[in-house]
Amino acid sequence: MHESSRRTRGKVRWSKLYSFSCLRPHTSDPDSAQELIGQPGFSRVVFCNEPQLHKRKPYKYTSNSVSTKKYTAVTFLPKALFEQFRRVANLYFLLTAALSITSLAPVKPLTLIGPLVFVVGISMLKEAVEDWYRFLQDLNVNNRTVKARAENGLFVDKLWREISVGDVVKVKKDEYFSSDLLLLSSSYEDGVCYVETMNLDGETSLKIKRCLEATLHLNEDAKFIEFKATTRCEDP
Repeated sequence: MHESSRRTRGKVRWSKLYSFSCLRPHTSDPDSAQELIGQPGFSRVVFCNEPQLHKRKPYKYTSNSVSTKKYTAVTFLPKALFEQFRRVANLYFLLTAALSITSLAPVKPLTLIGPLVFVVGISMLKEAVEDWYRFLQDLNVNNRTVKARAENGLFVDKLWREISVGDVVKVKKDEYFSSDLLLLSSSYEDGVCYVETMNLDGETSLKIKRCLEATLHLNEDAKFIEFKATTRCEDP
């Protein structure tokens, strides 16, 4: 019992030491960042202000485009039919309608096939209309704009769907976030900002976010021209 508790205390001490070493700031060669991918806490490496590095493996991240629709023009018919006949009631009437085609059926096939086609058709039409509205909502979100740093160093309007991993964006008061962001600087002197997360968790209270001490001085657009950084983080 005493030996087990001593091992437990030893593991706790080592875990604290490891956590402290991970939090210590240090510099490293960007070429060695690939070796850290997949290790604990380093499943993603982001190069700030260097978008060309994300175009090669293994840094080919997905786009920022939002898509909540269930179907496309090609997959609508097979997927919608599959969803309809997953229901036991529709599957039962389908088998009954198939048996009515035989010569032993006491009723005409049309009396069973007609209602089934009508019910399934109405349900598929409802699915199509709902998916169309989801497509319009996605289009509205993807076409929103945010100030992002261009190659010439200026912040210009950029569509949300065109935002890439590592881009530097400027968010003004009462604007929405285009993606997951790391706070580099703020217009407040103490480097804080207040974020509302009601759309995510329903909480109305503002959450305080603080920028990094190393990037606190980046309070002007011109200072981002030569700014480069490497961030190691977990996948969102």
